[in-house]
Amino acid sequence: SNPTTTTKKKLKRTAAVTATATASMPKGCVMSWNEHTDYISGFDLHPDEHTLLASSADGRLGVFDLRRQPTNNNNGDTKNNRNNNHKSNKASTFRLSDNQEDELLSVRIMKHNKKVICGTADGVLAVWSYGTWGDISDRMPGHPTSIDALLKVDEDVVLTGSSDGLIRVVQIHPDKFLGVLGDGHGGFPIEKLDFNANRHLVASLSHSPVVRLWDARILGDEYDDDDDDENDGDDDAAAAAAEQGPILDADRKPKAAMTAAAAVPISASNNGHNHNSDDDWEDASDNDSDASSDDDSDDSDDDESNRKDARLKKRFKTDNEKFFEDM
Repeated sequence: SNPTTTTKKKLKRTAAVTATATASMPKGCVMSWNEHTDYISGFDLHPDEHTLLASSADGRLGVFDLRRQPTNNNNGDTKNNRNNNHKSNKASTFRLSDNQEDELLSVRIMKHNKKVICGTADGVLAVWSYGTWGDISDRMPGHPTSIDALLKVDEDVVLTGSSDGLIRVVQIHPDKFLGVLGDGHGGFPIEKLDFNANRHLVASLSHSPVVRLWDARILGDEYDDDDDDENDGDDDAAAAAAEQGPILDADRKPKAAMTAAAAVPISASNNGHNHNSDDDWEDASDNDSDASSDDDSDDSDDDESNRKDARLKKRFKTDNEKFFEDM
């Protein structure tokens, strides 16, 4: 029987990936890996600047050591020599995770470089303990649709862009949905999120010619929730004053009203410490179990994360609140 349209698209994509993998490196390209079997959906660079993480639609997370030259398929070797060189260098230049049986669409390093999270097509945040590149250590379900974009706010909080058009605020370990930052693309998927230079704004884009900018100051630790309450009170007083008419001073002249809103910068994220020497790269698997258990206990007992959760939850509307607001 003739293949369906979906099958045809998959076959074409597989053929394109195969053609790319077998082609010689173009002029000017100095390094290349052809380890994934489907398209690369996202990158994140470790603060040590020599470890690159890649999410792929083949369901695997790739970890690449930029300090080491991978096998070059454009060096004139025979096919057998290339395969032998590839096998000898394979363990030292990259790692691939276990197949998660779900497309990985985005990736970010979190928790002071101890955790790696990936957004998936099924709406689950897959979590790896850094250095343990086999199976995931944790998973956070809850998004109703795919997670196409991730933006790190700080070591505990991330913004997620989903195919339902919502930008959500999510806390990692302890895992909590804190609310919705924005919904302004008419239900189209959020494909990209990024901060401006001073991190006061978050830009989002979708399947449209529109770029949306969102107020990101509300995400900062220095944001004063009391200011919102005071501003709400000022708004109520202003409405009452408008009904009563202008307020007059002793000279029977209208008093001028003054309002001011100070811009509060968002706190910068902590980049953590640099590690991952040659020995660390080779021996990472030996220390996986100890590091993973220590990391999990530290994350779950983080009182500061709980305090941040309480602060942020008061600032955002939940999915349910957003749903009824739009009705």
